[in-house]
Amino acid sequence: MQILFIVLNDLSHLQTILETFIELEVRGATILDSEGMAKAVLQYEGLSYIFSGPFEKSLPKQADGSKTIFTVIPDSEKVPIVVQRIQDVLANSEKDVIGFMFTLPVSGVYPLKKRT
Repeated sequence: MQILFIVLNDLSHLQTILETFIELEVRGATILDSEGMAKAVLQYEGLSYIFSGPFEKSLPKQADGSKTIFTVIPDSEKVPIVVQRIQDVLANSEKDVIGFMFTLPVSGVYPLKKRT
């Protein structure tokens, strides 16, 4: 059992990733709004103006945010298939920085529910 994390900076691919999950029978994912450390530090330090003005055209277009998608895939043999398909889906992106993904082993999943 593995958990797959996708940190997606190019949000135009979000729907396609979710459709790929459905197609590959990956059931259940959680999507969080997220922000990269560099952007957060610049805003905290009051330096976000660096991304505007005369240097704006020379810097890559900054996303307003990102999404972090995570899903537990019970069948570990399915993980490389899902990863490859996501890479294939994102291969045609026009942006240089789309995001990244990684997996971690999961030793157990424990549903939380009300006792009856």
